[in-house]
Amino acid sequence: MLLFQLFQNNPALVIPWLFALLIAITIHEFSHGYVAYKLGDDTAHSMGRLSLNPLVHLDVMGSLMLLLVGFGWAKPVPINIFKVGKGDLGKFLVSVAGIASNILMAVFAIFFLKLALFFGVGELNFLMKFLAFLVYINLALFVFNLLPIAPLDGYRMFEAFAPKAFERFAPFMEQWGFFILIALVFLTNVVGILIYYFINIFSVIFNLPIIYLAFGGL
Repeated sequence: MLLFQLFQNNPALVIPWLFALLIAITIHEFSHGYVAYKLGDDTAHSMGRLSLNPLVHLDVMGSLMLLLVGFGWAKPVPINIFKVGKGDLGKFLVSVAGIASNILMAVFAIFFLKLALFFGVGELNFLMKFLAFLVYINLALFVFNLLPIAPLDGYRMFEAFAPKAFERFAPFMEQWGFFILIALVFLTNVVGILIYYFINIFSVIFNLPIIYLAFGGL
């Protein structure tokens, strides 16, 4: 669905949506670089990518997708895996840092969302929508990036401890993973279904109608 279609009844809500998305992807990429830096890899730092400035992380195609469909991606933070300490564990920690940041941001936003509800903030209030979008987007990014397809974090996490036999399959995934991912996202509804059920699980855990709060009234 195009972004303008999603918010056609209230176009101003595009603003909190884009702010929430920029925050989510920026902290996601920063987390990768920060953990790598702490483990001995200064590549992101030396290239000016160890930053919370969204502008240094924006990708041309990802930004275009962000403007058109409301969902996009940032430039991956450069990591020199040979500089990262702690061997396979270090590689795993760098990979898991991004999705860990998404879960933490979602829980953080849920806390303030419940606080806003407690004080009676209206469901169409900009602050309420921003917090609900922040929860939804971070949980969606968590599920999406957990997929074991290159170049996503889930693939890198698996790769860190993959059996030796995987080395024969890795070149194929490195070359075609992106196209497999695009096909999966745009030609099937698998990712959407996974995100939907995961967010519903979170809704039950925290007793909060996340999807309704994010998209109700649009």
